[in-house]
Amino acid sequence: MAQTYSTLSEAIYREIVEPIEAGDVQDAYTEFDIDAIQERVLGDYGDGFACKVTPEEFWEIVEENTLTLGTPVKIRSMS
Repeated sequence: MAQTYSTLSEAIYREIVEPIEAGDVQDAYTEFDIDAIQERVLGDYGDGFACKVTPEEFWEIVEENTLTLGTPVKIRSMS
């Protein structure tokens, strides 16, 4: 069962920002379009929010929403 969060901001931080910043990224908000990622990754779940994609889909979505141009960004896989 997926982890659920009562607020969208907590879900964004726990399911998107933390995994991205667990790698070499210092500030996920400056290097990725977090709003675009959350629209594709998080969904309503009962009275809260939860991740609705697989780890592989998550990292593909993250890479598609990179803001930093010209510099490869190392991100850690959730596998």
